[in-house]
Amino acid sequence: MKVRTLLLALAAASGALVTPSIAQETAANIAGEIGTSSALLQARITPEMRRAAGISDKIEGWARFEADDNLEFNRPVVSEWIKISPASDSVIKYMFGRISYESLRGGKTYYWRYKFGPNPADECLKTSGTFTFQTMSGSLASRAIRIAVVQGIDLASPKLSTALDTLAAAKPDYVVFAGNSVIYDAPGAEATTDEAMRAKWHALLDQPKLEAILAKSGTYWLKNDRDFRFAGADYTAGKEPSAELGSNIFREQIPVTDPRDATSLTFRSIQATRDLALWMLEVRDYRSANTAADNKTKSLWGPSQAEWVERNLLSATSPFRLVIQPSAIVGPDASTDSHVTAFRTERQAFLDHVKANKLDEKGLIAIVGGNAQYHSVAAEGLEEISVGSLTTPAAVASAPAGVKLAYGQTQPAAGFALIEVVPGVVAVPAEGEKPAIAGVAAKLTVKLINAETGAVVYETTKEAPIVTKKK
Repeated sequence: MKVRTLLLALAAASGALVTPSIAQETAANIAGEIGTSSALLQARITPEMRRAAGISDKIEGWARFEADDNLEFNRPVVSEWIKISPASDSVIKYMFGRISYESLRGGKTYYWRYKFGPNPADECLKTSGTFTFQTMSGSLASRAIRIAVVQGIDLASPKLSTALDTLAAAKPDYVVFAGNSVIYDAPGAEATTDEAMRAKWHALLDQPKLEAILAKSGTYWLKNDRDFRFAGADYTAGKEPSAELGSNIFREQIPVTDPRDATSLTFRSIQATRDLALWMLEVRDYRSANTAADNKTKSLWGPSQAEWVERNLLSATSPFRLVIQPSAIVGPDASTDSHVTAFRTERQAFLDHVKANKLDEKGLIAIVGGNAQYHSVAAEGLEEISVGSLTTPAAVASAPAGVKLAYGQTQPAAGFALIEVVPGVVAVPAEGEKPAIAGVAAKLTVKLINAETGAVVYETTKEAPIVTKKK
């Protein structure tokens, strides 16, 4: 597919962003899908980068990623050579860890970069800047961890510059972008073609403050309606852009699925540390039509994902289990296409599953996207925290029957959530002359942060059972 590259940049003026214009283009470098031994690295080779490297318009060019635990790159893990192809918008990506000799080590800080040029000969290659991320510790180790969850980014919002400053000040190790990271159906600037949709991502990833955050954080990306197609979109509506194009552009522009694995899915689980497990769910690709009759066959998740998440939650052993998805499960929610309003049968089945298996007593919390910040509790016990919108906040909707609000914004305010896990201390019984060591519970804290002021407007903390060392 031949693509005309659009060079876009957004200028900041008094904290507000002005209309995109033709200008020098940059592109963020992103480390995504961080695991204990894996990471999906991504870059985009812009037209100016191609020219600087001597890659003419008549050839594709080549690139290779390197990752190491030191800035000297003494013993880097190196990817295979990757084509720089206009057909994929000159986006390159590579999943380290699929095979043993490319695996990373858990709980380590990694530095990464890439080399690119017209051919793999070293004398022809340009080298990028250096970026960093931390691999997850996995089930074998506990460590402190900070995860920001962000939803709703409107590049035209005057709140964006300050919000990104506040996000950076939170110093997250990882950022989960939980949907609507771009807006395809923005009034007056609708994107319905591959060129226009790509331009939306170019403009987002051209933000210097966001680039700085991405340069030193691991990321995970979920899509909602407006960075899929348009508000309330499912797979059936005949309006452009098509559902297939929406899914394909998301996979192309963001590190979420391995390009070498055609079976990669957009729902997944991550064992972050011994104390924390994450499930990140897909709410657009597998859903039934929004207008279908609400019965046992209607599903927002799709049957395979619904069965997978229920089964995995049961088999997990971590004391803290977070389900993260772009739309509400418990509510309150005013949209017309969520579990709360249009998929209530599936919602109730999941809430019944939580109650029957006492998952609410085993550390399960739902973290969801939503334009209002709240903390709610379903009658069946599931707690849900909505992270709010980074730029376009809304008022809290009325709570559904049986749902209690532990917290709800009194006035709409831009914000995000910060999840912090602090490991505990294992209790050790006295043995001989050795005194006992008192145990300390691991703690998970979820803070709702006002993105304009940086204030913590609400927080809740959960404690894990204290672990005692066996004799």
